[in-house]
Amino acid sequence: MLDVYREMLPNGFLLILSPDIACQQGEVKLTRALHRASRSEKRAVLVDCSLVERLTEEAVDLLLAYAFMLRTQSRRLVLCHVPNAVSHHFLNLDAASQPMLVPSLLDAVDEINSPH
Repeated sequence: MLDVYREMLPNGFLLILSPDIACQQGEVKLTRALHRASRSEKRAVLVDCSLVERLTEEAVDLLLAYAFMLRTQSRRLVLCHVPNAVSHHFLNLDAASQPMLVPSLLDAVDEINSPH
């Protein structure tokens, strides 16, 4: 049960996840938001999880799928404020499958603005 706010940044597309107790289709909103963000020309998609306490298995799977897809396009999925309860889903993967995890939104913006 997620709501997703979208914001265009100069070098990325920011998605902010928030709880939505009235919505029963949070993963549908997340799927749409990730799809729209991935279709932009931005080199990174940032996902801020600071407002949520947990992510469903389906949400984790969606994030992993988009992390892989963006990586094949030489782009990145950057997650910040990932709840501790789900961070192990991302950390136990091989490097090619992992989205980038950073502690804060400021770190995520710094990461996408640094030259690589």
